[in-house]
Amino acid sequence: MKNRKNVVRGACALTVAVGLIPGAAMAQDSGPKLTIGGTTYTKYLWGTQRDQGALYNFTTVPGEGYGDNGIGTELELLLNAKISPQVEVNGRIHSRFNQNFWTNFGGFGGRNPPTNCTAGDCGEFDPRSNQYIKLRGMSVTLRPGYLIDSALIGATDLGQFDPFVIGRVRYIDRDNAAAILLQGSNFDRKLTWDAARISLPRLWAGPNFSTGAFHARDAAYGFQAKYTASELFDVGGIFQYANDQEVNAEDNNFDDGRDLTPRYRNGVGGLKAGLHMGSWLDVRGAVYTSYSNADPVLSPANFGGIGGYSAVLAGHHTDQTYMLNASLNDPLDVGLSFNFQLFSIGADYVAVMASRREADVLLTEGHDGSFAFPGPSNASYGIYKGNPTRIGYGGWTSEAQQVATINVDNDFTDFDEPMAETAIGWKGVTANPVYTNGALELGGEYSFITYNTNWQAYGNDQESLNNTTYPGTELDSGVGHNFRTAYQPFQDKKTHLVALRAKYVVDVLKGIDVFGKFKYIHETDKRLNDPRFLPFQSGACAGGGVACDNTLVNEYSPGNSTSDLYRNPDVITNSQGETGYQFKPFDNIGDDDRLLDYTTFTAGAGYQFTDDLYVSASYSKFFADLLDGNTAFQAYNNHEMASGKHNKNQVLVKARYILSGVEFGLEGQYAFGTFRPDFGDGYVVQYADDTIAADHGVAVGSRGFTNRNGGWNSLEERNFDHMRVKAFMKAQF
Repeated sequence: MKNRKNVVRGACALTVAVGLIPGAAMAQDSGPKLTIGGTTYTKYLWGTQRDQGALYNFTTVPGEGYGDNGIGTELELLLNAKISPQVEVNGRIHSRFNQNFWTNFGGFGGRNPPTNCTAGDCGEFDPRSNQYIKLRGMSVTLRPGYLIDSALIGATDLGQFDPFVIGRVRYIDRDNAAAILLQGSNFDRKLTWDAARISLPRLWAGPNFSTGAFHARDAAYGFQAKYTASELFDVGGIFQYANDQEVNAEDNNFDDGRDLTPRYRNGVGGLKAGLHMGSWLDVRGAVYTSYSNADPVLSPANFGGIGGYSAVLAGHHTDQTYMLNASLNDPLDVGLSFNFQLFSIGADYVAVMASRREADVLLTEGHDGSFAFPGPSNASYGIYKGNPTRIGYGGWTSEAQQVATINVDNDFTDFDEPMAETAIGWKGVTANPVYTNGALELGGEYSFITYNTNWQAYGNDQESLNNTTYPGTELDSGVGHNFRTAYQPFQDKKTHLVALRAKYVVDVLKGIDVFGKFKYIHETDKRLNDPRFLPFQSGACAGGGVACDNTLVNEYSPGNSTSDLYRNPDVITNSQGETGYQFKPFDNIGDDDRLLDYTTFTAGAGYQFTDDLYVSASYSKFFADLLDGNTAFQAYNNHEMASGKHNKNQVLVKARYILSGVEFGLEGQYAFGTFRPDFGDGYVVQYADDTIAADHGVAVGSRGFTNRNGGWNSLEERNFDHMRVKAFMKAQF
């Protein structure tokens, strides 16, 4: 009897429980939900440069370090909480490679106090090597269902805006920008709009890479709207205003608070329109205008000479940018399509929040990343002791992305990533035909580029070259285009670029991908092209072992001369007893002329061995026949000269393997080649002594010359050999 009652009670309880399960599930569905996912990413670097400053091949940030050796692991936790249909919370908790080598053994030990922290030396006492985890990407999104579509409070990548005005920064900091972002729509979404208040990044968003001492209120305000009238036509506009303020030092009455005064202001406005004639024609145009005003007291009036560094210009500037794009989609029905672009980016165009990388604003593929710095070995200031190559002889292994800012960011990148380069001042046209026929794909390009920065003495012959508002950064010398250099004091430059790309799938086995590329760049720059800008008067250096007369200074305007930049050489006697000038006097407008013929070929093949494994191999050849000034010019006195013949080879192997949610990747590279210098004549060759040999890594007795600032340029043929590997494992959970 007792057992029977227990059975009945159990059956009743089970019936009630079963009845409650749908209600419980329903209640659970309507309540808050927290989803946790993430990624672990392990990177392996091996290279013959033997650098171990950090787990990235490249950075320009002082003290951050760079390297091509080491293993490190990152952890990223992705948090998503749906509190209700109207409220959603997102966030990331993320570590960073930086100097978190496996050899740190958990980040313990190290220097205390932490000073000169590279290669993980400071261990647990520095966040770059103590395996810290940072809060990133934290945001709350509201969808009230009235007035606006959504409101985001917190982190955003700014990708919904325009890279000419407000754009992405770089992938590792993509959502570090913090904002209040409102989005809305009207008229059945024919009208859409975005409005944002974005806190200015204090580390770089202003003159001299700073927003000053008081930064808590510094912000950029953005608004954009787009109206789609029909499938054929749309029009839009965008506006951004950045305001960097400081506490007013003249306000001494603290009883009513402190007044603020502007340090830097930047306004950018743009109008865009699109015409879409069905599937065969698409035309888009845009015009932008910018205003940039830096207070000469609260921010630098200039940046210390022609090679200064800054994220924006000094002083007051306005300028415009124009873009016109057209695409013809197979108009002849034969598989041949055409893309065209006309562009003009103003020399003084400034948008402090424009995209710094990850946004290719031009159709042209531009320069290659293989030669990224002035020197043949990609050394930023390679003529001085202790200035080794940064990214390595191989450079970056792809063409460049163009961005509409001088605040270009290639920091914390590896050699397998694309290089970004500034396009400020570029104007020209690009034609890009594309042909497809079955397994065959062909693409081509012709670009003609001239420059809004073609000027003499920065376009103002009444000022000293050292009193310029334009930051020259690394200045434009060397084999390629220095990626963040838009300005040099003298320029008369033109660029022609021709490229052809091909891919074909050979119907063998599972299909073999065969690909190739040809690219040719012809670039000229007369630089200083008016004799009145020569540093000294004719006859100042008579030759024959007679010292130059340095009193015969040539002024291009009262009190202004280039003689401070291009001072005359001393008369020296070398170790062989030969007497003459240390370098050629700058007495001819052709002494700084640049002429580049750059050719590259690539051929390769890839094969899908299994559903999970794809492997490719390629070979690239680079020829650069370069005249980049002679010893009178000497690459603005600071850089390793690159005039001569460059012959570079590159062998590349790539592999990708995917196994149930885990991805493995590998890229291995072997780069080798030669550089035969040709620096002209008019000077006495010097021979390296023990000190020069030790300081610059050259053989005792090897030929070269010492430039104006004491740097050594070798005249010997150089042979380069560089191997490097990057492998990774990415697991998502």
